[in-house]
Amino acid sequence: MDRSSSARRMPLQSQRRFSVGVWLGARCRRISAAVVAAEGRGLATDARLWGYRGEDVPAAISRAFVDLREGESIDLKTLGQLRLELAELAAELIGRTLDEARVAPPRVLVIGQHDPGLWQFSGHRAVGWLNLCDAARLAEVTGANVVDAFPLRDLAGGGQGGPLGALPEWLLLSDPDQEQLIVHLGRTVRMTYLPKRVASSADLGLASFLVGPGTALLDALSGRLTAGRERFDAGGRLAVQGRRIEPLMEHWLADPYFERPPPRWHPAGVKVERFLADALRMAVENDWSVRDLLCTATHFVAETVALAARRCLPRDAAPQRTIYLGGGKQNGLLLSEIIRRTGLPRLPLVEALGADWEDDRAVQPATAALLALLYIDRVPASTASLTNVDSPRVLGRLTAGSPQQWQRLIEAFGAAAQQPRPLRAAI
Repeated sequence: MDRSSSARRMPLQSQRRFSVGVWLGARCRRISAAVVAAEGRGLATDARLWGYRGEDVPAAISRAFVDLREGESIDLKTLGQLRLELAELAAELIGRTLDEARVAPPRVLVIGQHDPGLWQFSGHRAVGWLNLCDAARLAEVTGANVVDAFPLRDLAGGGQGGPLGALPEWLLLSDPDQEQLIVHLGRTVRMTYLPKRVASSADLGLASFLVGPGTALLDALSGRLTAGRERFDAGGRLAVQGRRIEPLMEHWLADPYFERPPPRWHPAGVKVERFLADALRMAVENDWSVRDLLCTATHFVAETVALAARRCLPRDAAPQRTIYLGGGKQNGLLLSEIIRRTGLPRLPLVEALGADWEDDRAVQPATAALLALLYIDRVPASTASLTNVDSPRVLGRLTAGSPQQWQRLIEAFGAAAQQPRPLRAAI
């Protein structure tokens, strides 16, 4: 269990709206909640992270998720029990997070809830998604309005189901004076381009896409090197003991995946099996050490980030600094190689958020909180350039809370309807 970060309270000039985001990790091992305070509406929202708490998910719940995901068929009894337990787990976490943030539950306008869900595929394309957390139970226990199931509307509109966090990240982290990049160094690397914070812009020019394999490749090689004793290369200390193998770098970078333009996303990320299998086969043929493979893989991940920054961003994009998220930013060799290749200075997250938040995992539940507010404000969070959806979509599914909270939400919908909109927003 993590201690909640302490907030430096940021003064907001008008009536404040509070939303709470709940985020369940991709492998259902961790759940986190964030309180977001918002001033303004729609694209003019000024969002501040107000509170955060993250906890490990009980092992029995994680195992139930894995069983459902990997089973040949869905056990409805197991699914129903899992949905109930996740809702109650989320409700308890929300209560503790609000208490630590000193926000009374009745002040929360909406809860945004996101989980990895169960995906249905046709070939390599995602065509369906079933959420895990029971939104009705969450609304019943908390009394709050709940917005969830964000991927569903995008999939229904022909989209790929993600990435869905670009606009919330822009609301939370963008700067009025500088263009920025977010590089999420997770098991798969994801990049998001944040244009300058310009109010009333109808076309922001956001970009967000998967770059390539990330820490999953490094972790797999680390496990082989240490016979499973170390699950990852802490700080890059093993990689620096090896040498960079140019033929392997060239082989990896020639993969057709890196020629594909955005939108580029998959709920399972970029699978590392083909990169790993090629590397191990070539290592046996050429007598390369695992340390050499790990060093080369670290340079490879850094190079794919630099390539994506050159090839995949909007034509007029000129980012001036980078925010790094995810566990991979603790790898000193990887981070230094990315910075050297891109030439972009690192922006500390505490500076980007404007508060003393040390745990960058707070950004994920804050994204869910802001997606819920965008739903209320009727602002599309998916576009063709982000998700390949046929036209922009407002994302989410609403479950009403208590009568008092429902009345507040009706009033919020009314206020959103009074905002001026471009004509094409009605199409």
